[in-house]
Amino acid sequence: MSVLTPPPPPGKRKAWTYRPVAAPPLADFLAGGEARQRFLRYWVRDNRGNLFDLAFFFTFRMVPAVRCSHFGRWLGRVLVPRAYVGPMQRARANFTVLFPDRQPDAIAGMVDAYVESQGRQMVEYSAVTRLARRPGGVCHVGVEHLKECRDGPVIFMGLHLSNWEILMQCLSDLGLTLSLNYDPPRRRGRHWIVRYVRTRAGIALLPPGRQAVRPALRVLEAGGQLLVFCDEGFNGQIRAPFLGRPANLETNYALVARLARRTGARICPVYLTREEGVRFTLTILESFDLTCASASLLDDVERLNAIVEPLVRSHAPQWYFIDNRMVS
Repeated sequence: MSVLTPPPPPGKRKAWTYRPVAAPPLADFLAGGEARQRFLRYWVRDNRGNLFDLAFFFTFRMVPAVRCSHFGRWLGRVLVPRAYVGPMQRARANFTVLFPDRQPDAIAGMVDAYVESQGRQMVEYSAVTRLARRPGGVCHVGVEHLKECRDGPVIFMGLHLSNWEILMQCLSDLGLTLSLNYDPPRRRGRHWIVRYVRTRAGIALLPPGRQAVRPALRVLEAGGQLLVFCDEGFNGQIRAPFLGRPANLETNYALVARLARRTGARICPVYLTREEGVRFTLTILESFDLTCASASLLDDVERLNAIVEPLVRSHAPQWYFIDNRMVS
């Protein structure tokens, strides 16, 4: 007679500490060997990419916002299928898993929409403010729900749909004072661009990684507003939403639940979708608190996933992490 072994408890993600790469000193170059290679990699090879990123960003700041986006659409169609073959294959496979009833032509159409979305979002970094404030460019839905978020702490639960930089600019323009924890891009030039765009939008950037937890607590304990993106790709793997996989505690869902429980903060889901071209819809859902005292942390996580997952499925071609690995 066999004995069934109970499944292990859902895991808890190890704390991630952000450590920026230290700039190698000239002594490394003079030392030769691996030290010299490290010096040349940091100051020469990497900086070629950094200079290209910065030149691209500032050049397109001089281009009309609509043309920036349209160029991004063209660039996505031309560049992404050729330069990112592996991610394209994963995206197609993920669409097939998420939509098993769709015909191949429909899946191909979703892939095309995905590459266009990726291209637009990349170039739109140069035009975030102009697109967010373009007359008639962003339709606001559910703004009335912000009334209950003005007093007391609130955690805005965001998604990486269409262009989340425009989402942040729109929220800031609505009078919100947001603090954000974030995962820095690896390339230093792109990290600088991200910080530049977000700080100009009025977003207060918390330290990346585990260093953000204490400042986030202080923000909420002071009655402030925190923005946490709850859909995640980490090391090339989709962490959240769960998309039919067992729930676990290795996501920002658990962070949001812990912070909300500890500070009494309300949770308000917000997201931005692209309707067509450079027309967007900002949606603010009704906020809520985690009032059920008997609920476990895993219960809270499943509740948050039940909000996020249908939104990601509904707008999958606009989802940034659709090209990550979906591991069960």
